[in-house]
Amino acid sequence: MESVRGRPGVVLGALLIVVGAIVLFARTVGWTESFRVGDAWALFIVVPGVVLYSLAFVVVPPKGVGFAIAGSILTALGLVLWVQQSLDRYDTWAYAWALVGPVAAGLGLVAYGLVARASDLVTTGLRIGLIGLVIFAVGLWYFEPVLTVGRQPLDLETWWPILLVAVGLLIVVAAFARERVAEAHRTTHQHRI
Repeated sequence: MESVRGRPGVVLGALLIVVGAIVLFARTVGWTESFRVGDAWALFIVVPGVVLYSLAFVVVPPKGVGFAIAGSILTALGLVLWVQQSLDRYDTWAYAWALVGPVAAGLGLVAYGLVARASDLVTTGLRIGLIGLVIFAVGLWYFEPVLTVGRQPLDLETWWPILLVAVGLLIVVAAFARERVAEAHRTTHQHRI
């Protein structure tokens, strides 16, 4: 495969545009009374993330996949911390970590996989990102009422056995689905031989 050397400038420029647009949006909707550079300390985390992410597209694929994952995680960390600082809601870290870990890593894999034309990276990235979004959604659903109102979203004392059954059913259905897909793959592969 050939190097993707012309892309770092485009990626860096696009990310700067996104960060600038977020700042303008935050000012417009009043998230921050007045935006000062001192309030944007988290951008000192974003910039190294952008640099790492840009390096992913300088090296010959697939050697840049590690840079893509690390860069996307570091960039997401900086952006999440920036939003938390702007809203003075560091307590949201109880569930926002899922955006930094699995979601960011998944997006990094997807983007890198698209540029490197590696469909396996795109598939894996989508799967990891989706898992992260589910974790984030469940965490948001559970922790936001706990953090803001001081109560759980449902009475766990009453509902925990039903939740166990539901999770167990999901695991069993997923196991059977994986088994069917594997069997279909084996059958297809045998017919080709």
